[in-house]
Amino acid sequence: MMRLHALMLGIAIVSGSAAVAAEVDLGQQLAAADGWVGYHVPMIDKAGAPCCYAGSTGADLHKTPCNLDSRSGTFVSNRSDPAASAQLSVYWHVADGQPDRVRAFAADCPVTSRQPVRWIDPVDPTDSVGFLQGWISGVHRGRDSFDLAGLALHADAGATAALIDLSAASQATDLRKDAIFWLGHARGAAGADFVERVATADPNADLREHAVFALSQSSEPNAYERVRAISKRDAAGEVRGKALFWMAQMHDPRAQADILAALGSESSNPVREEAVFALSQLDEAIATKALIAVIRGDFPRPVKEKALFWLGQAGTDEAMAFIDSVLTR
Repeated sequence: MMRLHALMLGIAIVSGSAAVAAEVDLGQQLAAADGWVGYHVPMIDKAGAPCCYAGSTGADLHKTPCNLDSRSGTFVSNRSDPAASAQLSVYWHVADGQPDRVRAFAADCPVTSRQPVRWIDPVDPTDSVGFLQGWISGVHRGRDSFDLAGLALHADAGATAALIDLSAASQATDLRKDAIFWLGHARGAAGADFVERVATADPNADLREHAVFALSQSSEPNAYERVRAISKRDAAGEVRGKALFWMAQMHDPRAQADILAALGSESSNPVREEAVFALSQLDEAIATKALIAVIRGDFPRPVKEKALFWLGQAGTDEAMAFIDSVLTR
């Protein structure tokens, strides 16, 4: 299986001098002394427990303290581990009177640092969103995935508008992709709606492909249907193929039948190969049965050869028994 890294509304816009004043006020509080500065804001629902984790995925995954002073570590927005707090802790590092790093974790996530954190609560969530957006889109160096994650985890509805602004065509491609991911992963129905528009209408096939991935990360109940529709309609074969792959990763019970149907209707050889690979990514028992169905079905020989290859990679008892039966015929 491909390991996925995570790497994770109404729209309120604050404009004019009020927004500038708010940003200046928060900036002044941050700049009062060097070191780590923290405050709390409400966190989105369904965020799980954004924290640092050790171990592999599944039962072995366990929470571990986040080291604020290190740029390394594994940050996970773990939906299977509900946070004990509805608050988000936002940490800014200040050097020479200027913020140069930001981190954000669930308030109950343990953190360590060489120096004590200076807390400046209360901070208006709207001010925090505005300051973060300015920081991300500004001229600072060393932006990383924590910046967008921190913005996306704010419960304030303005965070959706900020991420949409950061995904605009005028922004750098890597920033656009990060913003689109977090819109799909964390920003609910409004985020999913925007990501779907990118996935279906953006002229750049590479960006559409990335938006399909972001849409597959949405917790909205109709996310699977949206990805499936793209797998049928996109003009670019690479986008259709990736949509099939992400359908297999979404653990929807309809995926096997839908991918097999796409395999039968597709005329593009690369997309058919991607469909076979997608079948191999389903849960082990389902993947084995699906690949055997392809080999037995009315499909072109190259498609059957790919299915046989992935069946061998599966290595299940059922797969090996089927391959033995083919070899002895």
